[in-house]
Amino acid sequence: MANWGDVIYLIALEKSVDDEGFENNHPTPGEPRKVYANRKSVRSEEFHAAKQKGVTLSYMFEVRSIEYEGEEQLKYNDKDYTVYRTYDKGEIIEIICHRKGDDHAS
Repeated sequence: MANWGDVIYLIALEKSVDDEGFENNHPTPGEPRKVYANRKSVRSEEFHAAKQKGVTLSYMFEVRSIEYEGEEQLKYNDKDYTVYRTYDKGEIIEIICHRKGDDHAS
């Protein structure tokens, strides 16, 4: 049963425009949005498949689907993570993430 005991901050990447009106190639993080979640272990098959691609997965979080708006980053315990993959399970969505900078793929 879900207890929603963990707090994560979902962060969307926003396109920015330079002084001349051109879109920058590097989106900037938007305002973090607080969401209650359930922290889960990453499934071993998914962990090993990502590891073969040079990515070390950190956590899987369950959140209510209505609260997830496609954010690409999240913060948990004052650490920044990148969303690796999501699984929509109806009313719940699983967000699998890895630490920013832990991607060692070439």
